[in-house]
Amino acid sequence: MGTTQDDGPKITRRQLLGGAAALSLGSTSGCIQRIRSILNRDSPSAVSLSVTAPPADSDRMATLLARHLVENLEAVGVNATLNILPETELYREVLLNGNFELFVAQLPPMEDPQALYSLLHSVYASEPGWQNPYHYADIRLDKLLARQRESSGDQRREDVGSALDDICQTQPFTTVAFPDEIRAARTDNFRGWERHELQDPLSYLTLDRAPGVSQTEQLPLRLAVVDSRISQNLNPLSVEYRQMNPVTDLLYDPLVRRLDGELIPWLAADYEFQDSNTLRVSLRPGLRWHDGTSLTANDAAFSYRFLADTSLGKITQTVPAPRFQAWSGLVSDAHAVDDTTVELTIPNASQEVAEQALTVPLFPEHIWRELSDPADIQGIEGSNNITNAIVHANTEAVGSGPLAVENVSSGEEVVLRPFEDHFLQRGAGIFEEIPAAFAGQPAFDRLQLTMLPSNETAVNQVASGDVDATATSVDPREPIINRILEASGVSQFTERSHSPYQIGFNTGTTPFSNPYFRRLVARLVDKQYVADEIFEGYGSPATNPFSNTRWNPDSLAFGPEDPVVPFIGTNGELDAETAREAFRERGFEFDENGTLIIR
Repeated sequence: MGTTQDDGPKITRRQLLGGAAALSLGSTSGCIQRIRSILNRDSPSAVSLSVTAPPADSDRMATLLARHLVENLEAVGVNATLNILPETELYREVLLNGNFELFVAQLPPMEDPQALYSLLHSVYASEPGWQNPYHYADIRLDKLLARQRESSGDQRREDVGSALDDICQTQPFTTVAFPDEIRAARTDNFRGWERHELQDPLSYLTLDRAPGVSQTEQLPLRLAVVDSRISQNLNPLSVEYRQMNPVTDLLYDPLVRRLDGELIPWLAADYEFQDSNTLRVSLRPGLRWHDGTSLTANDAAFSYRFLADTSLGKITQTVPAPRFQAWSGLVSDAHAVDDTTVELTIPNASQEVAEQALTVPLFPEHIWRELSDPADIQGIEGSNNITNAIVHANTEAVGSGPLAVENVSSGEEVVLRPFEDHFLQRGAGIFEEIPAAFAGQPAFDRLQLTMLPSNETAVNQVASGDVDATATSVDPREPIINRILEASGVSQFTERSHSPYQIGFNTGTTPFSNPYFRRLVARLVDKQYVADEIFEGYGSPATNPFSNTRWNPDSLAFGPEDPVVPFIGTNGELDAETAREAFRERGFEFDENGTLIIR
């Protein structure tokens, strides 16, 4: 390996740092040590960091949190800048290209600790998407994450607690706070908004028409959406367009659904373990895709092979789907026994964890097999290892869900219609395991999602009766909340989000490869202040993605402050001198101007 030479190209310090990150998981230790030696001999340089966040008009709370962090980094002597990117570009740079130092955004919904496996296990550190976007590698955590997937009951809870403690101690990312999901909904056309979590789009299927409203005339359910990405892409795999699933969950069915925390057979009529490693699933009879094609066990088996490698072997390096790997990655083999029976091989997992592999969406083989070729798309680096399946807009989506696509107008609206051949429409009570409220025809004849420019506009549209509800959470600013509370016929529904805000570190680069530096940065954020002031009181501070759940050990409960990385200051005001001293105690240095430097 060469370094800077008089007759060769000049290699900058940043290039060396990037090279060290790229080599951290696959190169020889000698090469890594050579790079480290070069860096150590380099002259001291000021620490300059870029904090990437979405713009305020799409996520005001993320922007304010990022500003809070930037101001406090600057206060302790770090040259920090705020890098504002549109959400699609932000997720593309972070999740597909890995071009970031710190980023502020919400995590995907955290509903079971198995989600931590793909989020942080080192085996995924070089893969795109929500598979370890932090490029984190820790042998101890790898073992703990593997242990929790093999255990069950109280033992799994203990193992998860150990993994959460390790995450809190090493801070590969900093969990800041859970926001509340706030929705405005009218009750003059539809009732039953409170029956299921509004974060689950299937809750729309359980609505009833309000008393006095005709039960026979056509009536659309009109929803306001402040996220135009929904109208630009309906691909369940596209991470830059999709964090949560307000539409794709209605279009694509899994074998088993998670409803209100419980696993309910969905496309599966039933399933059972043949032995400790083999799960046999029987499909419901007469299943069809939206284009009328029969949905068979071959489609189910294909879906698991496809999620494991979207290139289907066409590329030397496997190209796994950048979403769902926490669950699909449990499956080592899938094959159809007959048209309605599929067997999954799930090694190294307890039955408690293994059955969660059934929660991934199924894909029609006759459509997605044709999307397995390598993609060539601007804005995604190394796209020779990205398939068309990952970047396909899929605006004419063909799934098997309870709703099907009727019309998509980019930036304007998405219209879905009930899928007449869906098994739910075969009558109430036919499937005892599914709540009766889901059975039968929906209370609406179509679902119309209208793209609007702001939370204020969305709430005003609900108040005026032009739409029935907001489909996405609204900003908790006082004028918006007051507008909901004062509007006639409008109710406010509030529930805790499953997606906490986080500060993500690129741990493959200096100085974030140092866990002490990450912990110190975490201590520059006042989580209680964020919940009280930035979230306007509609949120709660958190130590990890499973705070305030049964998985969180008592030792990690957020009390008056974070028990592991307490804020260095009070009421949102940083004690800058104490913070600088904390950096010095960990061996970090400052120059004569008070600027933090690395050697």
